[in-house]
Amino acid sequence: MRVAVAGTGSFAKHFIDELPAAGHEIVVLTRSHKDFLDGKKGLVEQRVTDYSSVSQLVEVFKDCDALVSTIADLQHPDAEIHLTLLEACKQSPKCKRFIPSEYGVNPEDTDTCSMFQHNRRLKKTLRAQTEVEWTFIAIGYLMDYIVPSTNRNHPSIGPIFALDLEARTMTIPGTGNDVFSTTSARDVAKVIAELLKSTNKWRPYTYVQGMQTTWLQLAELVKTVGGVSDLKVSFEPIDEIKAALEKKESPQAALLAEFKMLVPSGRCTFDQEKVKRDRVEHFPNVHLRTAQELLEEVKQDPTVII
Repeated sequence: MRVAVAGTGSFAKHFIDELPAAGHEIVVLTRSHKDFLDGKKGLVEQRVTDYSSVSQLVEVFKDCDALVSTIADLQHPDAEIHLTLLEACKQSPKCKRFIPSEYGVNPEDTDTCSMFQHNRRLKKTLRAQTEVEWTFIAIGYLMDYIVPSTNRNHPSIGPIFALDLEARTMTIPGTGNDVFSTTSARDVAKVIAELLKSTNKWRPYTYVQGMQTTWLQLAELVKTVGGVSDLKVSFEPIDEIKAALEKKESPQAALLAEFKMLVPSGRCTFDQEKVKRDRVEHFPNVHLRTAQELLEEVKQDPTVII
């Protein structure tokens, strides 16, 4: 199968590695040629686009069977790009499977979450058409941030993630006992590689989970397995986060408060029956790693990209 991957950022790098490893050919859609992709195994071609023209995009992935998008910017979201990609898929002779970019929380519980409002129009448009099969991928909180920045593709995101390995601190929103789902980016890419092969009908939302955990449990793993025995753990009261959210002093402050509330609000807590169902139907043979496994990989090989 030939798959178009839109974007070349942190998530895309995992897809560019793992889709060919699973037997797919890939075409990368990019705004400019990327030298670091030259010679990549399984990469058919880089195709330059600004994502603004439907007719150009139809030509760009006319020989592709599916499209996986990794384009996302929560501070400057642009749903128009994904609407244009969808329309190009509809007009394409064969690109009839589409995975939009929204890798994160429970997508069935985002109507009141402003950071995902930009995709409401896209979801409405997707539901109203039948030409293209589609699914959003729910992964919970990204697990990668529990390892040092040198061992992951994703750059550090500051206080958005509770753990700051450089400062050896963890600032937990709430009590730290809220249960949430978390998954590594590379494992998400492996899942999508199998999902693209699946002959079972896709649902609007596909649930992927490496493990269920709590912030306090992750803190203990970082101390014991991750070797940060002097990790300093503190707690941020929920009332203070909610107050910051209501104030909305700036878009950045509001976004930070929303991220901090994802776990205490339950938006990263998945229905385990749906998690099991989707694994059985679409990717039963993919091993989804736990946080402990990621930390052990880094301990065994300090140069690994998890």
